[in-house]
Amino acid sequence: MPRAPARIRKRFVEGQTEVLDWALEEELVFGANRILGPTFGQLHRIEDWRIAWDRWRDIVLPKVIEHRPGTRPVAAYVCGEIPRRELRIQPPADGNHWHVDVMTGDGQVVRHWLGVPEPFMECETKYLRRLGIVGADEARRHRKWMATENPDCDECAVDTYPLEMALHE
Repeated sequence: MPRAPARIRKRFVEGQTEVLDWALEEELVFGANRILGPTFGQLHRIEDWRIAWDRWRDIVLPKVIEHRPGTRPVAAYVCGEIPRRELRIQPPADGNHWHVDVMTGDGQVVRHWLGVPEPFMECETKYLRRLGIVGADEARRHRKWMATENPDCDECAVDTYPLEMALHE
């Protein structure tokens, strides 16, 4: 019986097969592991983020644009590819807003806020439109995506982002 074709993207580096680990992919995209949260991540120093982003950017970025239009991976902000969004107003302590603290080469810690709603922080899609990164077509796809009903959540869109390790058939 023939094997089912694999859609997973594999890399062959020095004779070794390399596949993007699901926990690392979630950290690059969302800034945190969606199950364990931001404190259990593999990436703590800016050098770690840059190495992982340089290695996996060509796989992760197109999938984010396709499955989460109007947004960009957290790694793009952390690595400085996109200027990070600043808080307008400090969110309440009980708001349970996640953040990622990244240590720079000189020992300073830079905080990147994740998923903080307006008015505390500018909406990501508006921010990216203002910078000229997101065009009108992608903004339309973002509005359509956000209007998709999610049976698991009354306030959020269905997140259809497929992790690389889940693509193997």
